[in-house]
Amino acid sequence: MLTNVYLKNFRGFRDAVVGPLKRVNLIVGQNDTGKTGLLEAMALLLTDPPQNAHSLPQLFRSGGSDPNENFWKWLHYNKDSKNAVQVRAQFDKLPEFGVWLATGAGIPHGAFHRVGQIGDMHLFTTGQRETALLKASFFSTRPTNPREDAIDYNRVVLRRKKREVQELLKNVEPRLESIESLQTGNEPLLYADVGLGEMIPVTQMGQGFNRLLDIYSEIVAAEAKVLLIDEIENGLHHSVLPTIWRGLFHAAEEVDVQIFATTHSWECVLAADEAAGQEPAYDLNLIRLDRMDDNIKATIIDKEALSTAKELHWEMR
Repeated sequence: MLTNVYLKNFRGFRDAVVGPLKRVNLIVGQNDTGKTGLLEAMALLLTDPPQNAHSLPQLFRSGGSDPNENFWKWLHYNKDSKNAVQVRAQFDKLPEFGVWLATGAGIPHGAFHRVGQIGDMHLFTTGQRETALLKASFFSTRPTNPREDAIDYNRVVLRRKKREVQELLKNVEPRLESIESLQTGNEPLLYADVGLGEMIPVTQMGQGFNRLLDIYSEIVAAEAKVLLIDEIENGLHHSVLPTIWRGLFHAAEEVDVQIFATTHSWECVLAADEAAGQEPAYDLNLIRLDRMDDNIKATIIDKEALSTAKELHWEMR
């Protein structure tokens, strides 16, 4: 697992340390404090360069026709390309490694490996990143792709984890009896049995249900080791959040997955805290991002600090 992340000259992070990290890390803060940016930094760090890095502009945002102008240039702090973008991480069982994005005078010297070019920037790595990558999966606020959902669910079936995913989803939709991947047209599509006269497409089950099906399938299939989820509460009613978080903690522990998720919801924070408290070990961090002068600062709010915040009704979002 990641234990600390270091960002320098990355978007609004002039020089920041995020950590120590835990298995589940919930990222909060006001608008424009770098919540999605932190997910993008970790995606850049954990994405196999340089081929897959080109998908970064579309992971969590709606990119324009010119990703270099609309995205990559803005990764530089204050859009100043003289200083290299740096993202490094420490791990519990892996050596430290990192990535640099640089142009011109900002190109680093020493023990760095140039692995490609993105837009006008050269991509460098340091440490043993190429041989020690942790596979990451990404979940944006956009609706899921039905075809990709069916492919992911088929992986769950092959791993004989179908019943486990269905039981988790029953917490959200108690009528659910089963989910099947069927080829009714040119592509596979998921159908849900909820006790009606015929099965219905999962696409008709609502955004929250589909989002959780996507997340649970990725966790249970156990190929990804890091999940990066933007606005995790999106499409979910606050009443189901405690159950959702219990399922996430259980699944993450079982298959050794680390979760990073952003939220604007205090109910989501409370639900995650409640679920963490029911685990043998409290494995939740609240990461509060705030703009401080010319930098974004990350403050770790642990179990004790969160308990005090709840008692005194402090604003933590």
